[in-house]
Amino acid sequence: MSGKKIKGFAQLFKGKALSIFGVDRMASEQKKRLIYLREYLLKYTDEEHALSRIEIEQALAEKGFEFGRKTFYDDINALKESGMDILSTKSDTVKYYVGNREFQLSELKLLIDAVGCSRFFTLKKTEELISKLECLTSVYQAELLKRQVFVKNRVKSMNETIYYAIDTIHNAINLDKAVCFKYFKWIIDENNKPAMAFKHQGSLYEVSPWGVSWSDGNYYLIGFDHKDKIIKHFRVDRMRNTAVSDNFRIKNEDFRKFDIESYSSKIFGMFGGEECYVKMKIPSRLVDVFVDQFGSSLDICGNYDDSYVVGANVAISRQFFAWLLGLSEPVAIVYPPEVNEEMKSFVESIKCQ
Repeated sequence: MSGKKIKGFAQLFKGKALSIFGVDRMASEQKKRLIYLREYLLKYTDEEHALSRIEIEQALAEKGFEFGRKTFYDDINALKESGMDILSTKSDTVKYYVGNREFQLSELKLLIDAVGCSRFFTLKKTEELISKLECLTSVYQAELLKRQVFVKNRVKSMNETIYYAIDTIHNAINLDKAVCFKYFKWIIDENNKPAMAFKHQGSLYEVSPWGVSWSDGNYYLIGFDHKDKIIKHFRVDRMRNTAVSDNFRIKNEDFRKFDIESYSSKIFGMFGGEECYVKMKIPSRLVDVFVDQFGSSLDICGNYDDSYVVGANVAISRQFFAWLLGLSEPVAIVYPPEVNEEMKSFVESIKCQ
């Protein structure tokens, strides 16, 4: 082949390479423009704040994106086809805004309230999560969310490692393994400050996780304690050095018939005690309180003029008696008699204090 032909082929291939490079570059710029247009519409538009094509183009031009009328409409249609709910106003000047979002404003308010009220989250994590939730709507609606958030003076967890503990527990359940951890309680130190004191002289607990439950703003690990051979529950925010054990979970007969909902209704808010079926005479105005506490497991054993006799399995403890006394109206334990006597002794012990 002559040198002239070789040179001609080289120029041809060079031209095609430049052409392909140019197409790739244009496609890359188009992707970047679409991504930024999507983010801009989500952040700066809503039903009360629509923007015209000119306003949107000017905003994108500040980021180095320039396009004409046809390109704008092509990009809007591409975003619509991808599932984005872009609506337009019916007026002299057509304006655009994002309609339905992944989360509506009312849903975000509920989520932010749940995060703000939860004792499980630390103050730092609460503020981080609320900030992230605010990013799921426009900057204008985010301001409305900020006005309803009050978390500074709420009781919050002081354990920043709690999120890793939750992940570890779920990983252990997925792997069918036990978990190991240290467990602490709060004490007052010599400087009259809250301080952690590890239980069992700081030795590790090994527990087969049977479930995780949320109650009264706290997460609890429910599982089988390998050392004591009984079912226990642990506040996750009081666990430290949580790790997946090398040992598999113990799944005995209790595990096969274990009902986490039933267990929670009997235990949480109370100290663990011997389980017993208790009948109580309650005013009719307290029915909703007892249904909230015991759920569908609550038995209606009798109906009187303005009261009911209800039955439920309860972990008998001083905390249970204190819960009954803290209700707005008197409740009488009618069965079994020994639990009624325990209740009377508890009341007398309070009087003597």
